[in-house]
Amino acid sequence: MQQLFVPTLTIAMLCAIESLLCARVADGIGQVKRHDPNQELMAQGIANVVTPLFGGIPATGTIARTVTNIRAGATSPVAGIVHAVTLLAVVLAAAPLAAHIPLAVLSGILLFVAWNMLDWREFVRLGRHGVEHGTKFLSTFLLTVVLDLTVAVEVGLVLACAFFVYRMSKLFGVERDESLATPDDVRVYRLYGTLFFGAAAKVEGLSDDLPEGVRFVILEAHHLVSIDSSGLSAIDALLRDLTRRGVRLVICGLHRQPLAILSAAMTERQDESAVVQPDLASAMAAVSSFKRTHGNTR
Repeated sequence: MQQLFVPTLTIAMLCAIESLLCARVADGIGQVKRHDPNQELMAQGIANVVTPLFGGIPATGTIARTVTNIRAGATSPVAGIVHAVTLLAVVLAAAPLAAHIPLAVLSGILLFVAWNMLDWREFVRLGRHGVEHGTKFLSTFLLTVVLDLTVAVEVGLVLACAFFVYRMSKLFGVERDESLATPDDVRVYRLYGTLFFGAAAKVEGLSDDLPEGVRFVILEAHHLVSIDSSGLSAIDALLRDLTRRGVRLVICGLHRQPLAILSAAMTERQDESAVVQPDLASAMAAVSSFKRTHGNTR
């Protein structure tokens, strides 16, 4: 089981990706009903669980036969069923004759099929998709040829995750809003994107750039899409640092997911040094109210 687990998982993921890709291509070229990804994967999984019981191997939806089917006039899943039944009949009827086919002939057929499966135009178009796509494509291709498909898929997934983390960290931003007429002791920063472990350092370093005399920091999070545990830890570290310096933190404009996480954390800590407001106007009002109540003391 230990030896088979990784190859099995790789084949299952490859089958799922290939089948969904085939379905997306079919949606784009034919006047057919849009596919249901859940139904597609359930059917594919059941088929690949049952097939080995009869000596078969895992299979996926194939773009070549699907495109041929659609161009022949297929408009419903019935066409796929008829196609499968026809192949089954051919295999059952022609299986005894296949034993007399020379292996050299079969090798030629396999090379021809492999050549048709290889979309060499993708190599020409690599420059249009950027460095990330080219790195993933070439790495997966070379590892498939040099080593095996299992290693290629694993490395491809790791590269895809690494590039995704890098891209999301670049998309997250913290910018000071200088368009607002705020008092000298108030700083307003706007958060953009997703606050996760790859971008947490941008929030933690906010307190390092604060000049003397700043008493309030407002984080306007209307463009903050989501936050994870690392992002929450970054907010918590910023809060502790500001509190130690006598600066109050106000967070406003939170969407549902960030609001739920931050509210739960504030409730658990029972920390009143940070205030969560619905929008920027309410945050500014909260700052003014605090000034009237506490005066100029920190």
